[in-house]
Amino acid sequence: MNMDFTAIDFETANGKRASVCAVGMTKVRNGKIIDQASWLIKPPHGFTTFADRNIAIHKITEADVVNAPSWTESAARIRDFVGNDIVVAHYATFDKSVWRQACEWSGVDFGDFHWLCSRDLARAHLGLQDCSLPTVADSLGIKGLDHHNAASDASVCAQIALAIAQRAGVSTWVDLDTVTPQKSAISRSGRPYSSEPSIRKSDLPEPNLNADPEHELFGQGLTITGGFELLGRREAFQLAASFGASVQLSTTRKTTILVICDENPHAPGFDLRHGTTKARKAHEYITERAQQIRIMSETEFYVAVGMAPASMLEANRTKPQRTSPLLSQFIAPSLESAEINSVEAVRAEASSTTHVAEPTIPNDPLPASQNADLPSLPSHPFDNAHLPVATHSRVSSSRPPRTPNSRRQTIRRITFMVTAWILAIATGFSLLCTAVGYSFDAVAGTTFLTFSVLLGTGCFFAFRTARKR
Repeated sequence: MNMDFTAIDFETANGKRASVCAVGMTKVRNGKIIDQASWLIKPPHGFTTFADRNIAIHKITEADVVNAPSWTESAARIRDFVGNDIVVAHYATFDKSVWRQACEWSGVDFGDFHWLCSRDLARAHLGLQDCSLPTVADSLGIKGLDHHNAASDASVCAQIALAIAQRAGVSTWVDLDTVTPQKSAISRSGRPYSSEPSIRKSDLPEPNLNADPEHELFGQGLTITGGFELLGRREAFQLAASFGASVQLSTTRKTTILVICDENPHAPGFDLRHGTTKARKAHEYITERAQQIRIMSETEFYVAVGMAPASMLEANRTKPQRTSPLLSQFIAPSLESAEINSVEAVRAEASSTTHVAEPTIPNDPLPASQNADLPSLPSHPFDNAHLPVATHSRVSSSRPPRTPNSRRQTIRRITFMVTAWILAIATGFSLLCTAVGYSFDAVAGTTFLTFSVLLGTGCFFAFRTARKR
């Protein structure tokens, strides 16, 4: 078997991809494991906090990495170990972004690798619904997995890739790619399919009520449409919930933030009406119900959760609509040369190759960062945070803009509701009097009945008007 590659696995200290705290690698030559390496890593500065959830998963604590090598030293060792090999990881999206972001935040450049995902291979060749590392290993008869031990995960990942190639009867990566079943990458709407397993409502994380109440995601109803480049949707939901957001699977009347991936919602010509079902629903709520929904881009989400690297923000200035993987955007200079000095410097997706006039953004104070250890990054909303939602340029509506929470509207709503209750009580009293025959003559009875019908009609219209408003 002429298969040469290196399998790799990273572990992180918390939900930030740059918080790498361990690495495991397994080198394969001609289909045989010939070398392995693993060690603990001191996370880059600003990402040193160990979350309880992560500690419970991999059992690595802050005390364990006190004397561990830095990421700069570790990245050099990883680069030397891998060389020019293909790099295989189980759920490569995660490990790929760990490598890129840790390098980015540390201000080092060791290039990138050609990544392959053993989970995608397992899904294509084994037909499993659950393609987690333990499940795939069990299905192939691979023993000895110590899950979330970086060395063990990398070793099992390498064995999975070799086992799948052997079952397919191939001996090279080219042959394996040829026999791998391919699903159309583009949906009928022209957008890429998500390779993630579906998420049920019961899987959604609860919002962290102890998060910083001043953070821009705290208390917001957030939903996502499209697929992230650097995150799985499940992980994006967990990140948003950790900052106090209430995450949702669809656009509802409780939605206040819609994150749009795969497209740049701030690009000239973008229209919610021509977007996904969630985007069209958001347009309906904004225009017809005057609901305040902030349209957030993928990059804005990264900034909000402290993940946005400077080179990626700069690259989005000239490439507002992503059409290919962001490989070259992570080959960045030092953090000093990429220093962000103002909110204007991170308005990454508001400008493009076509120059358009931009709205003026007031110099409001920026919200405090939730993690004090994080490098300082502006986390203020980019483009449309200070515009009335119904008057944003992407929303076309024939009716004049309304402010849904104005004092006038509140007074009207209360007035209509009080009127409706008065009419309902009066109608009920009139019907009761008519039912028990409380009338002195036919004229009085007819009068009561007519009065009841009129009150009932008024009650109906009052309730309907109050609901519309």
